[in-house]
Amino acid sequence: MGCGEFLVKYILFFANLVFALAGLTLLGLGIAVQLQSTDIVQIADYNIQIAPITSMVVGGIVFFIAFFGCCGAIRESNCMLVTYSIFMLLLMIIKLTLAILIFVKLDEVVAKVPFWLNESFKQDMVSFQAIEKTFSCCGPEGASSYVRTPLSATCCATAPCTISNAYSGCNEHVQQFFQTFGLAIGSVMIVIVSIELVAAVFALCLANTVRNKSRRARY
Repeated sequence: MGCGEFLVKYILFFANLVFALAGLTLLGLGIAVQLQSTDIVQIADYNIQIAPITSMVVGGIVFFIAFFGCCGAIRESNCMLVTYSIFMLLLMIIKLTLAILIFVKLDEVVAKVPFWLNESFKQDMVSFQAIEKTFSCCGPEGASSYVRTPLSATCCATAPCTISNAYSGCNEHVQQFFQTFGLAIGSVMIVIVSIELVAAVFALCLANTVRNKSRRARY
């Protein structure tokens, strides 16, 4: 095995270990966002579910394909390496598209949060307490949201719940949540796509080397 082939083989192997971890990261972020936003999804546009669900699906697929790439690199299997490269290119397109959608739509989704929360609060204050408990917040705009009714127990960390020890408004907390996790998911995807492009090229180069080696062995 030549020095170049050796380097490509093990660079590809360790790169796929990174992909596997990145895939688990996307999977974890998707699960975290989905669990944290369950109560919000019930009152908001269901389109906000697209990012976390797709993140979980893509993260799981990335982990599987990365494992496939590790095996192909170690075993020097031409078939596995070519298949791996094709899958990587397809995933690159999917993740790049999703990342672009997240960055384009994120501000729009964040801007709609106050409207969703205000409408939910007006319609059912009891159900709104689930959001207050999840995000440690009080009403859409703080204690002032409870004009004609007593403060909810979920508005404060300790009892008795009063204006002086009430949390700040949920609008700010929920907006910050979507802003942070949206940027995190999109950024992780962009980084993965950049590294995957290099890995796909390396895999094709290694596959070509393995194929040529196999041909020379026949003669």
